[in-house]
Amino acid sequence: MTRCALAAALAVCCVPTHAADAPGGVLMQAMRDELARSMDTLQMEQMERPYFIAYRVNDIEALQATARFGALTSSSSTRTRSLSVEVRLGSRTLDNTNFMPSRLGGSPATRSILLPLEDDYRELRRQLWLTTDAAYKHALETLAKKRAALKTRSREDVPDFSTESPQASYGELQSEELRTGRVEGLARRLSGVFREMPHVDDSRASTVTRNRTRYYVDSEGSAFVEFRPSVQVLAQARTQAADGMVLQDFETFYADRWHELPDEDAIIERVRAMGASLASRRAADYVERYSGPMLFEGQAAAELLAQALAPRLLAIRVPVAENPNMDGFLTSLRNPFVDKIGARVLPRFLGVTDDPTLGVCADAPMLGGYAVDDNGVPAGPTPLVENGVLKSLLASRNPIAGILRSSGNQRGDFLLPSNLVVAARRGMTAEELHEEFMLLVEERGNDFGVVVRRVANPTLKLDPRDSARSAPAQLNVDRLVRAFKVFPDGREEPIRKVELSTISDANFKEIIAASAASSGHTLPLVLYNSAVLRVTSAFFGVSPAQSVVSVCTPDLLFEELTVRKPPGNVPRPPVAAHPFFD
Repeated sequence: MTRCALAAALAVCCVPTHAADAPGGVLMQAMRDELARSMDTLQMEQMERPYFIAYRVNDIEALQATARFGALTSSSSTRTRSLSVEVRLGSRTLDNTNFMPSRLGGSPATRSILLPLEDDYRELRRQLWLTTDAAYKHALETLAKKRAALKTRSREDVPDFSTESPQASYGELQSEELRTGRVEGLARRLSGVFREMPHVDDSRASTVTRNRTRYYVDSEGSAFVEFRPSVQVLAQARTQAADGMVLQDFETFYADRWHELPDEDAIIERVRAMGASLASRRAADYVERYSGPMLFEGQAAAELLAQALAPRLLAIRVPVAENPNMDGFLTSLRNPFVDKIGARVLPRFLGVTDDPTLGVCADAPMLGGYAVDDNGVPAGPTPLVENGVLKSLLASRNPIAGILRSSGNQRGDFLLPSNLVVAARRGMTAEELHEEFMLLVEERGNDFGVVVRRVANPTLKLDPRDSARSAPAQLNVDRLVRAFKVFPDGREEPIRKVELSTISDANFKEIIAASAASSGHTLPLVLYNSAVLRVTSAFFGVSPAQSVVSVCTPDLLFEELTVRKPPGNVPRPPVAAHPFFD
């Protein structure tokens, strides 16, 4: 037999006869087989062998359409299989992670590595082999640099990798029907609503529907396959006041499946109401500065908690820097709540739990959940704050001092909450909360109080430059999109544009009351330090995740906050009128 014929025969015999019937199908079988081979044979001369390898594959099929003023501007159908390989060398005590190299550009953690869409077992094995080889060599280089850096510096006596029990979970491989006409049609109809609004100079409506299947296997025996569909509908609008001030607003709708979205008439009605709100803000007055009681209702309370409080609930590990000059920057990544476990961080009547198993809050779907996280750790409720006292933080398999086990919150490349639930003891009715609010306004001697019903989201803007700028020592909270003056006689007047002047951890301890009723909201959450922290992991290749978080919260009354008119220059309005209405 010739060498070529022998190689062909060996290739055929190595294909499992029943790979398609194996748990997770051909792709999962290829991952398991290449993982086993890598653990047995992956070793360069006189170099260390991996003590841990994991493969993550996200198979995503998506339809997306965008329209402006009733005209379709883009429509796409995509299908990708992205691979992320995790290779750890050394030991759990000290390995190639939690290390910041001097050169961040071109990090393998930021690369997109694609696998074949077809279930071709041999080609899948070849791609897995090549990527694992590259990840192993990168891990060797990183570990050598880390050990060299630690010769002149100390590190926390905390292991680099936690010990978890292996878990296996194989969901059914399935698919939700994706219809191009349905996606494009809704985008057109929603964007067409803005043809009725002469004051709106720019707008966009987009619809996205996805089928996402996650595949995971690691060398400790954990494995899972999970299918999750999702639908997102977004409507955005922008206008300028007579003096040029830019005003923006948005409406979002999330669901697992298309038929679970609100009725289309209800969606259109909310988009119209958003346009009307923009019109009223164009003619509204500014508030140069206000200091006093503030009431955050509904979406505003959820966004405030997600943007300001949620990052404080994460067990972020400060990495070792290759360049000592970066130590100051890395220290700024440290979560101050790490030192506050056991201390009061909220009023005594509030508690917070992260619960990826929760399905509904106040009739609203909680869509941040999952059965198992992207480290293969089973999901479950994690009590974070009880009676105002911080009890724990959300963690991945990247331990910090005092938290050595994962809470199951690895989502793609990042550590993120899932469904945050804020519970209030002795919550007030809406009437009682409003009365308490106005009593505080009277005690302060103010002419009015401020109620906030919409906070901007940094990822949901036609012009991302229109964002609040916080000092490094402050919490990051975006602009207050829908804020109103509330007078003692019950009158409300919109405020054109306003932002929080300052907000700190101490302000959350001074929440004076909360409503008895809660509301649920789903929103995108991207942490400002996530891109930096990604390169300190063992990931080789981007592992995308649906980074939405659901927040179930009561309305929150703060005793005192300060807001101001946003500083800076404003652009001039367009010279000619909008052609739709000229």
